Amino acid sequence: MNVSCIILNYNDADTTLKLVQGMKDYTSLDSIVVVDNHSTDDSVARLKDLEGGRVHVIGSLKNGGYGYGNNLGIRYAYRELGATHVLIANPDVMVTEETITAMKNAFMTDERIAVTAAVPVDQRGREGLMGWKLTGLFEDLLDTGLVTRRLFRRWLTDEPGKRAFQLKTPVATECCAWADAVPGSLLLADLKAMMACGLYDEEVFLYYEEKILGFQLKKKGYRTLLLLDRTYLHLHSVSIDKSVSSILKKQALLHKSKLHYYKKYLKINRFQEFAAKAFLEFLMFEIWFLTEILGMSW
Repeated sequence: MNVSCIILNYNDADTTLKLVQGMKDYTSLDSIVVVDNHSTDDSVARLKDLEGGRVHVIGSLKNGGYGYGNNLGIRYAYRELGATHVLIANPDVMVTEETITAMKNAFMTDERIAVTAAVPVDQRGREGLMGWKLTGLFEDLLDTGLVTRRLFRRWLTDEPGKRAFQLKTPVATECCAWADAVPGSLLLADLKAMMACGLYDEEVFLYYEEKILGFQLKKKGYRTLLLLDRTYLHLHSVSIDKSVSSILKKQALLHKSKLHYYKKYLKINRFQEFAAKAFLEFLMFEIWFLTEILGMSW
């Protein structure tokens, strides 16, 4: 395996520099590609100081979003560095070499595995969202609503721990579970599988990239494996907040990505599209009222 770590930066050089400095000597990685997604600050000049040895820094001509920027790094790693696998890492994560090695070893157990991932934890060690179930339109909308998400949590929430099994890799036995889609903050992907799916969908600027990738991989017979006993630290939304700070703007981007997913991948009809838009518009009003009028924090 030739593994290249792809790190996408946008106006967040401090966080990116810290991650690269922490990973640049990992023997589990063959290279690190830092992609500056057309930052508006001095990120490019600062990141260029990292360049040399196994660290490569490239720049985008525009800020085309999460998928666009990561695709630049993926293509560079494949064409210029001979990568067979890519570790997609948000700047706001911290991961040990042992976890990366375990993610690599899992690929040797099943040729259908396209993605491996670990469990995200916060600074207090609390587990974050591990993954999603790929559902139909109705269930996905229920999972979006502030009230419906809580009312139907039992049926909507994915609980990988209930599907846990022991996987024997060439060097260890891992507690694992199959997943439909995992967070894009840190995942290790087979480049052959990703390219078969067209890489990330660049029509999506932010949000839903993981579900779209999971949908495409599952459609082509690939599998996603979650390592339940391996973790990484994720300072959730630190990087996103540098790009989009307003909760309403974030929600609008999320809704746009959802509708794209529904239309392009779930193939919804016009009536379903109208109903989805109406539901999401009501949710936007609800969020606006709670945050702008009642002053509730999000």
